[in-house]
Amino acid sequence: MNKTLKALFRRKSFVISFAILMFFVIISATANLLTPYTNPYEFNQEYVANPYSPPEWASIFPQYSGLPPTVAYHFTTSQAMIQEEGNVTYTENSTYVVGELGGDGSYLNVSYPFTYNSPAYKEAPSSFSLNFTALIKASSSTDVQVNVYIIHGNETYFLESFTPTAYSFDFLYPTCPLPENTVSNFSIVSGGLNFVNSPYINSLSGSARLEGGILIPSLIFKGEPSSYKVMVSVKDLSGTPVKAYISPPKLKNEGYLYGILGTDFRGSSVFAEFVLGARFDLELSVVTSLVIVGIGLIMGLLAGYKGGKTDTVLNSVTDFFLTIPTLPLLIVLEAVLVATNLILNVNKAFIIFTLIAFLSWMATMKIIRSATFTLKSRTFVEASRALGGGSFHILSKHLIPNLLGIIVAQIAYDVPTVILVESGLDFLGLGITSFPTWGNMLGYASHELTASNGFVWWWILPPGLGIILLSVAFYFIGTALRDVLSPYKTRGEV
Repeated sequence: MNKTLKALFRRKSFVISFAILMFFVIISATANLLTPYTNPYEFNQEYVANPYSPPEWASIFPQYSGLPPTVAYHFTTSQAMIQEEGNVTYTENSTYVVGELGGDGSYLNVSYPFTYNSPAYKEAPSSFSLNFTALIKASSSTDVQVNVYIIHGNETYFLESFTPTAYSFDFLYPTCPLPENTVSNFSIVSGGLNFVNSPYINSLSGSARLEGGILIPSLIFKGEPSSYKVMVSVKDLSGTPVKAYISPPKLKNEGYLYGILGTDFRGSSVFAEFVLGARFDLELSVVTSLVIVGIGLIMGLLAGYKGGKTDTVLNSVTDFFLTIPTLPLLIVLEAVLVATNLILNVNKAFIIFTLIAFLSWMATMKIIRSATFTLKSRTFVEASRALGGGSFHILSKHLIPNLLGIIVAQIAYDVPTVILVESGLDFLGLGITSFPTWGNMLGYASHELTASNGFVWWWILPPGLGIILLSVAFYFIGTALRDVLSPYKTRGEV
């Protein structure tokens, strides 16, 4: 074993190929740790950033220099800075800041500081969103106001104000309805702000007032300093007690760059698609290759060892399958089985796995048959037969061990073939379109190639390079294993 490993690792091509393979194995095995997404094609996992966002490291190129990345801030109650006025008490837990206000005009301000390096970017974020949960417990005679601000240095931007419906005409600025005695999700999106619902935009003049939802990111996130605060203020408008539960907000600045590999046309993470696609393609290709070689091994051994009519029949069956155009038949069978529901409640990946394995074993059979013909006439096999060794003994003790190099090499050779076939089906839209695979990534990206989005190079290159590198790695690994495990070398005949 040590001799075999030394022989393998003396080959530079094997070492490089093994390193490439281990890279893909590691990212596949740790996919759930590398990305929080399980299926970026699902609706609730789309739009993590602006569509067609290049990766953050692309800022090294002049055309992307100075563009802000998409940044998400997930605040916790331990970060809260609290200011109160009047008869107010408050506590904090892991979920809420809980304030009790007991008098007319008393208020509780909960602020969360964050840093956004505005001076480093030549453009402001395209948009931002702010989300938090609140529960206002109040009697029917109690009235409460909840205000939301972003504070930048000495500037305070009054984004929205929430009050009971009865108070909607009592303020000189716009207000929105405030639900009481129920858990409410507050969502503020910059594009949805206007002079009707935002006090700050209502205070602007001219065209800025009309275009406030578009302009507000550039008005807030600009210049020095880089320190900001999100503030949620709860004010008791009556003299009766009120209890407020305020969750830490989540702020997201939508920039023009995102993550390690950017986003696709859905705004989904390309990195998540890449690692999940690597895991799927590796799992499917390795399992399918094992089945392909298993079928080819059985057929080849029987044909080569038995000879005669058995060989003629099995060889004829193999020749018949070799005359079938594999990819067109795959496309037709897969389309018919899925479109006509002939196979119900069967995973589409299993259908593809079965079809590829069923139509791809012939080359392995021919190779094993030829090698078996050669081996069965060698002296050590004849000696075993003369000593009373049965067919099972000869196959298991003499033929299969001497075919090991070919078997392992065929598995390695078949993996890239399966990846290419499966990716081809996905590229054509006939494969597994509901889950990210490398073929899907290339297929969807091919429809989005325009100069306006930079030809989505960050979306096309990862799966393309992945297929090429993995295919080349398996080829050289298979070649090295075939040579090192050659029965002639292991017996010292060459």
